[in-house]
Amino acid sequence: MKKITLNLTLTLLFSLFATQINATTHNHGEQQNMEAVGIQNPWVRSAPPNAPALGAFMEIYNNSDKGVKLLSASASGYKRLELHRSGRKNGMMTMVRQDFVLIPAHEKLVFKPGSWHIMMIKPEKVPKEGSSVAITLVFDNGLSKTVNAMVRKAGMMKDYGVKH
Repeated sequence: MKKITLNLTLTLLFSLFATQINATTHNHGEQQNMEAVGIQNPWVRSAPPNAPALGAFMEIYNNSDKGVKLLSASASGYKRLELHRSGRKNGMMTMVRQDFVLIPAHEKLVFKPGSWHIMMIKPEKVPKEGSSVAITLVFDNGLSKTVNAMVRKAGMMKDYGVKH
């Protein structure tokens, strides 16, 4: 009887311990999925073979409790990458290089044609539509992320937010 009780007690303790480990691991996994900075839908606008520059676009999510700055971007095969913002001023389209891009706490910043973008200057070889470009992003919180941006044509009406 003591042996059965001991086995039953050990089995219950093991089950309780295993359930606790599973719950802790599951919770830890949820925290890993909620990264401080997330990037979705990275892409590069396709261009003719002699293009001097290309534009890269994406959505950057800041899931942290304070603002984070995108400080720089880099990719092999380009002279340099710059952070830019386009807009309208006095009826004219303008494009201005930025030292950094602030993504406010718990917000998303969309890089899209006619707005924020990464200018990819002097490619050694312009990538073909359907290929991808590895772009490394560096943030002020010490985070560095590399994304694979697909090269594709821009859907002018959709990408500029024009409604018809």
